[in-house]
Amino acid sequence: MRVRAFLADGVQAVEGKLYVLGAGWNRLATRRFPARHDRVGIGALIVLGDGEEGRHSLTLRLLDPNGAAAVLATDAGGTAQHAIRLGFGASEQTDGFDETIVPFALNLDGLVFSEPGTYSFELRVDEQEPEWLPFKVDLVSEEADGVPPDGGATSARTAADPGYL
Repeated sequence: MRVRAFLADGVQAVEGKLYVLGAGWNRLATRRFPARHDRVGIGALIVLGDGEEGRHSLTLRLLDPNGAAAVLATDAGGTAQHAIRLGFGASEQTDGFDETIVPFALNLDGLVFSEPGTYSFELRVDEQEPEWLPFKVDLVSEEADGVPPDGGATSARTAADPGYL
């Protein structure tokens, strides 16, 4: 079993394929912290080999620069969630091809980054070694080129929304 993953601005899974917008980045920039990012997309392809059919689980966590689990979401009761767990299954292949690819599209809206540094998404299938997606969130100066004057790098937010990336 292998996991291959990437960061993007948005990802959709449709009929066994991933459709991706803005893939391949590993840096975000902001003028102040805490900073909120509109959407982080994660595309993942889980490759199951012969004999790996059955039920599995995918766990996603975000680790902050200190290695602590960051908040990914808030449930309906208002409780912060530090991990997202998804179950999936694959049936035995009978066509002679020994691999099955299971695509996942994960979109996380409104992630808050409390400080600059290197963050990392951890994707783990069952108890296998995780796939890591590290990225850096930088503090930039007011004069930095490419960062809109409202304080964000990739957001359509206004200056009234401080700390948006």
